[in-house]
Amino acid sequence: MRRQDFLTHLVDLIVNVTDDHPVRVAVDGPDTAGKTTLADELALALSGVRPTIRASVDDYIRPLEPTVPAAGYFDDNFDLPALITGLLIPLGPDGDRNYRTADDTTDIAPPNAVLLVDGVFLLQSALRPYWDIGIYLHINEAEMLRRGVLRDHTDYGSPDAVRQQFETQYIPGWRTYETQHSPSATATLTVDHQDPTHPKIQHRTT
Repeated sequence: MRRQDFLTHLVDLIVNVTDDHPVRVAVDGPDTAGKTTLADELALALSGVRPTIRASVDDYIRPLEPTVPAAGYFDDNFDLPALITGLLIPLGPDGDRNYRTADDTTDIAPPNAVLLVDGVFLLQSALRPYWDIGIYLHINEAEMLRRGVLRDHTDYGSPDAVRQQFETQYIPGWRTYETQHSPSATATLTVDHQDPTHPKIQHRTT
C-alpha cells in the first residue's frame, strides 16, 4: 500500500469513530519502528478535520540506569499512572475532558478531538482498556538494530555502543512485552512497517 493511501485509511478509521468523547489512539511498536513519524503524519493529516492532541510515552519516561536489565526497561521505565490519570481517563467515556500533559499543561478537549500517543508498550494490559484504536507497527529485530545504529550512533558515541544498548535492553525488553501482552493480537490494526514507504496492513481485529 502506498504511504498516502495508508494514511488516508487511518484517518478514515479515526474519524469514523462515533463515541461522544475524544478518540484515544495508540501508535505502538518496537524501538525505531516509526511510531513518532506516523503519529506526526496523522496529526498533520487530521489538521482541519479534527482537533488533535499529541503526546508520547517518552514524555512520561523515568530516569533509567544504563545497566538496567531488560525487565526493568519494560516494567519500570514509564510513569503509566500519570499517563492514565492525566490523559486517558479524562478523555475517555466517563471523563470530563479536562486533561493534563506530562509537563503539567492543562486544557479542555472538545468532544471531537483525537488524542495521538506514540511509544513502546502502549498495548500492554494496564493501558489496553483506555484506547479506542490501537495501531501496532511491526519490524523485525535486524531492522530494529539497523535503524537504531543509523539513528543513535552519534548520541551513543559509536555503532557498537548502540548495538549493546539494543541487544541488552531494547530488544530483550520488547521480547518480554510481546510474550506477555501479545500486542499484535490485540491491536485494531497490525502493520508490517519494514518498508515505511509501502506499509502492509496484516490484520484488523473486530
